[in-house]
Amino acid sequence: MAGSYQFVRQVMQSAGVRQSLDGVAGRIAAEANRLAKQQGLGTAARVDGTRPKGRPYARVLMTGSQEWGTYMEPRQRILGQAAASVRGR
Repeated sequence: MAGSYQFVRQVMQSAGVRQSLDGVAGRIAAEANRLAKQQGLGTAARVDGTRPKGRPYARVLMTGSQEWGTYMEPRQRILGQAAASVRGR
């Protein structure tokens, strides 16, 4: 079992997987920034890294509270809109 986990770890850390993650995160961040600018809201920020067991990740976050809303600010869901738009391409 340990050998198969090592194989999965090697694949997840390969340049192809990292490039794919980078490409998707880049497209989502660009679309989120476009939508946010269009609506006069904050910006998207990217966080890239590697989990403790070696799996890479790329996370796109919105600045401000527009994504979830507050009692005084309506929910905009910019990241959801951006991800849906990118997924359809």
